[in-house]
Amino acid sequence: MNLDPQQHQALQQALQQLHGLHLPEPVGWWPLAFTWWVLFLSLGAMLLALIWFWIDRRKRHAYRREALQKLREINASMTPAEQIQQLNALLKQVAITAYGRHSVAALNDQDWLAFLHRSAQHIPQPPSLGGTLQAAYRPADSTQELQIGVMELRGYVQHWIKGHHF
Repeated sequence: MNLDPQQHQALQQALQQLHGLHLPEPVGWWPLAFTWWVLFLSLGAMLLALIWFWIDRRKRHAYRREALQKLREINASMTPAEQIQQLNALLKQVAITAYGRHSVAALNDQDWLAFLHRSAQHIPQPPSLGGTLQAAYRPADSTQELQIGVMELRGYVQHWIKGHHF
């Protein structure tokens, strides 16, 4: 392309008036896109729900923590018969708290054992549980036999308090 000098001069002036390319400003992170707001609000709602669930569960299971504390307070300085009576009373108290007085208070002997089994079927009952509970109200046959029964009963009570369900 042949240009006359005048056209060439005009073209050179036009080229000199051009400035370098200006890139647009980078896209900022603020204000957030709608999707981010939805994500943050959803995460916040899930976090609040999780906290509420944890607090509610902690309140609902406070009686279990109190019962386990009372279980630790039943000590070996008592006679085996007294320990058995205290452990059975603790079981009854927890059952009344969890299931209501009308369905638990009148239970005794085999009905009481059946209730304990129904409310925590995944926890195996010691075979001698009924005999151990009745031994607390009889004259002591063998102190060693009662000691073994107390240890079995203490373990069962602890597992039942932790694991019974509604």
